[in-house]
Amino acid sequence: MNTMSGQSEHSNDRSEFENPVTLADIARVTGFSQMTVSNALRDKPKVSAKNRARIKQVAQEMGYQANVAATILRNNRSGIIQVVVDDFEVPFHARIAKYLAQAATGYGYQLLVRQSSSLEREEVRALKSTPGLLYDGIILDAPNITEQQVLEHVQSKPVLVIGDCASFIRINSMDTACVQGSAMAVEHLWQQGCRTFRVLGAAHPSLQSLRHGSGNGFAPRRMAAIDEALQRHGVELAASQCVDCERTLQGGHDAAQRMLADPSWAADVSAAGAPGIGILCLSDTIALGALRALADHDVPVPATAKIMGFDGIPMSAYANPSISTVEMDVPAMAQTVILRMLSMIEARNHHEPLPPVAHDNIPFRLIPRGSTR
Repeated sequence: MNTMSGQSEHSNDRSEFENPVTLADIARVTGFSQMTVSNALRDKPKVSAKNRARIKQVAQEMGYQANVAATILRNNRSGIIQVVVDDFEVPFHARIAKYLAQAATGYGYQLLVRQSSSLEREEVRALKSTPGLLYDGIILDAPNITEQQVLEHVQSKPVLVIGDCASFIRINSMDTACVQGSAMAVEHLWQQGCRTFRVLGAAHPSLQSLRHGSGNGFAPRRMAAIDEALQRHGVELAASQCVDCERTLQGGHDAAQRMLADPSWAADVSAAGAPGIGILCLSDTIALGALRALADHDVPVPATAKIMGFDGIPMSAYANPSISTVEMDVPAMAQTVILRMLSMIEARNHHEPLPPVAHDNIPFRLIPRGSTR
């Protein structure tokens, strides 16, 4: 007896061969021509459903893998979309990558995700063609480079930007609710009685580069939107009330430590009274780190300090107290972004005009929780 129980009759056909399985190998085993095998594996209608199923079964049992290079040449596409995120350690960026990958997979594409570490040179490097790295389009999440830099280096590949996109006019974009969401966060704290504020995650607008609307991530624009919203209520933020930091747990913790060490903190806590001081964190990750620092210094939340986050990452709901946040609908955003990217890729592959440039906002909502009640 030549085969073991439960083992495919074709499993040994390739086990002794070191070379990859070819169409000719599958044709020899199945008795079909190489053209028929090729058509079946590419789901061409020329092959009956019964024969296609038979050929695919044998190909799978023999361990056949398509020649990627040949597929790319034949279809004029790699089936890969490159995504450049700001920082893998920031949960919001990981969440965006997750749902982009899910959406892309549903349309037969895969993602190649790389980190820029907030460095312009890494984003420029990602835009440039790299030998051996093939992709059909590129998505920049929270870019630190300007629209002009993107246009100079993208080399005709379809490109879409997620983040602070106010200045991206000629490139497709998805804005992360920087202005509307920040204003909503301010209004929530104002309605909770806060009249004194702190901001963690960016320096005061007067200390920032004039380039903040053209790259450099989302923080400067959120900071500007917060400043404008407070001014409408007659509140002027001092530079000392805005603490820049990394968008990480440690960054939020360190920023809160510096905030608490500032001489104005004790005076403002005394003056604020029962409503407490409103702390606007430019991301949930920063808010989580700040919450830990406040607990370390026995500052009660929300009695003395009310903390507002931004992004809506799931872990913010499990803090103690749970963190109020501006939640963005990342799954819905990912579907829109991938569909738009695929439309650009298909147009480019068929040498057709690209669809009109579109600019959207991620759907969002404010979720009040224990940190501000």
